[in-house]
Amino acid sequence: MIRRLVLASALLATQFAWAQIPYRLSMRTDGLTYGANAALLGWNAYAASQHRGFSEFELATLGSPQAVGWDRVALNRWDESAGKRSDYALFTAFGTAGLTALAHTHADRRFGDAVVLGSMWFQTNLSTLMLSDAVKNSVRRNRPFVYYDGAPLAERMEADARKSFFSGHASLTACNTFFAAKVWSDMHPDSRWAPVVWSAAALVPAYVAWQRVEAGKHYPSDVVIGTVVGAAVGYLIPTIHLDR
Repeated sequence: MIRRLVLASALLATQFAWAQIPYRLSMRTDGLTYGANAALLGWNAYAASQHRGFSEFELATLGSPQAVGWDRVALNRWDESAGKRSDYALFTAFGTAGLTALAHTHADRRFGDAVVLGSMWFQTNLSTLMLSDAVKNSVRRNRPFVYYDGAPLAERMEADARKSFFSGHASLTACNTFFAAKVWSDMHPDSRWAPVVWSAAALVPAYVAWQRVEAGKHYPSDVVIGTVVGAAVGYLIPTIHLDR
């Protein structure tokens, strides 16, 4: 599955490159984006300093899991292989977005295009990461494996075990795949490949979301919200940079 994702991503990212990019940077747009991220960074630094892990006594006396309805399917799970598969798929998505930005730098304007597309890609990942961490640090939802005795005790005791909502893997994967699909679509608005590109952009985060639940790292609601937020950021950043 991962090999297919890598091959498909490389092919889609490099199809029909070298058209003129329709984006530009601006002090207003980029200043607001980086300013908002700086504020979130400050909050995350403060909130992280207030976090602590679980003691063995706290784990032994935990109440009922924070899960109802469909979220209960994430309980009593711990699968390190699924966690690794989600990592590989995330790295594939990250690389796909980078290849898409690189492939669409015009030969005669390579440096200028690279600065614009690279900045957009960086903003997409930074915004998603800062927003994901801000929500995690504010909500402090326990991960499903915290309630499972079959998970390693060291993992259950970490401060990160309190950061289930929402999924950073899902949000970061989705922001990269939707960024790649949006840039590709803006560059090739009449291409017959558009349904394939957008389907891939949705399927890769869905795969990551599934693996995160299988791993016991997240509840379904965590990965669904993470995917939606990441997809929104990945679509929005190229949109606000369009040179209208």
